[in-house]
Amino acid sequence: MRRRILLVLTAAAIAVLPGDGGQELPNRKPLPDAVAAVRFTPLRLKAGPALGPVRLLGAWTVTSPDRRFFGLSALSVTNTGLLAQNDSGVVIRLPRPGMAASASLHDLPAGPGYATFKKYRDSEGLLRAADGGWFVTFEYRDSLWHFDRDFRRGQRVVDLRAMHWPRNEGVEALVGAPRGGLLLLPETRRGALLLRGGKATLLPLAGRTGGLSDAVTLPDGRIVVAVRELGLGITNRLAWLKPDGLGYRLEPFATLPLGWLDNVEGLAAEPMAGGGTRLWAVTDNDGWRRTVLLEMILPPAPRAATR
Repeated sequence: MRRRILLVLTAAAIAVLPGDGGQELPNRKPLPDAVAAVRFTPLRLKAGPALGPVRLLGAWTVTSPDRRFFGLSALSVTNTGLLAQNDSGVVIRLPRPGMAASASLHDLPAGPGYATFKKYRDSEGLLRAADGGWFVTFEYRDSLWHFDRDFRRGQRVVDLRAMHWPRNEGVEALVGAPRGGLLLLPETRRGALLLRGGKATLLPLAGRTGGLSDAVTLPDGRIVVAVRELGLGITNRLAWLKPDGLGYRLEPFATLPLGWLDNVEGLAAEPMAGGGTRLWAVTDNDGWRRTVLLEMILPPAPRAATR
């Protein structure tokens, strides 16, 4: 029997309690799976000192004729290439630049609200689960879902509406918590939501300089967060997420050399032979801007000083 989990807000924490069962389904039939051409066009970017320890390997604009290829809001690395998720509930298996020039597109079979419009579906966070499946967060509808490894079945895990986040300011990113559980990062609210052992607790988050758009755990355990600062355009930064007392702190360490309208929404990481991490970043075009894919290298974590 499938069980829905609800969050009940208390003064100190949020208790995760079993709900009354059932699941929501999208209010339209998913479109059929499709294979579409994809084109990577090399993009020249000036990698200056603001990149800090990050080394830029390559940059591309990415296009496809399929009308579902837009709004990429999450990214992951798979055995065959890259896996992107757009903000209308579509997962896209992408080749790496220089590989086969086609992508496969698949609508999520379940999820809250209409899949036709971003504000009703708004799938943002993506994380591989321990069972080989996937966790997906839906920002506008404030919920966390679990899908099987092929995204053929899904059910709601946690209803986050008890947090009373403003609309479209819910969870944008999720990572595994350092000591077990899940750490959910809302876009603009100050705090990080820890789900562990059947309970959810709101932890303080210091050092925020802008909205949080995605996060990824590196192979060495460090956590990188994409931070977007709004001014005369968008500034995209990378920040470390570090434990700080009872909560966490963000420490910016790099500014990505992107255009003033580019909006990073997806991060993915994989280990490199000999140490270091290959870091991927993708921008959300919101249906009208360009989609940019970045390939970067992060050096290994510095060794702790010894006496």
